[in-house]
Amino acid sequence: MAGKIGTAVAKEIREAVPPTIFFLVLFHMLGLTKAVALSDYSFTALRAAGATVGALLVAKAILVVEALPLAKLFSRRRIAQVLWKTLLYSAMVLLFRLAEDLVPLAWKHGGLAAGIKAMSSDVAWPLFAILSLWVSGGLFLYCLAAELIGAMGSRRVREHFFGVRPA
Repeated sequence: MAGKIGTAVAKEIREAVPPTIFFLVLFHMLGLTKAVALSDYSFTALRAAGATVGALLVAKAILVVEALPLAKLFSRRRIAQVLWKTLLYSAMVLLFRLAEDLVPLAWKHGGLAAGIKAMSSDVAWPLFAILSLWVSGGLFLYCLAAELIGAMGSRRVREHFFGVRPA
């Protein structure tokens, strides 16, 4: 029993590492972009922690979406699969990003309804939209890479990109 649980946890961690690393880099870049766009050149520990937690949430969201039968809806053609998963992941990330902005505002203004009302004026929507487009582009690249690795196999991908040949 303990061996099965350990194996399942190890498998879950192994599957979560690639998207976590990818989105950790992407979210730190987006955090830096947001700081520069808002003329706030300080990169605080809180901002770094937010990017890290965001990457972990997105990695988990990817694993959850992957487990759903909905994710395999367009599995006949790889490009359709890439576009479909990009759409699903983007919708999930959009919900997370909205919640990320809504929770502090709801806390600050004393409730969910007041937080939603405050969002209309407190959130820089053009910046939110541009950052969402960058995240969607990153998700597209992630989905494309995942499909290529799935089609070619990780060993062949390492051979082609890094010149690593099996012994």
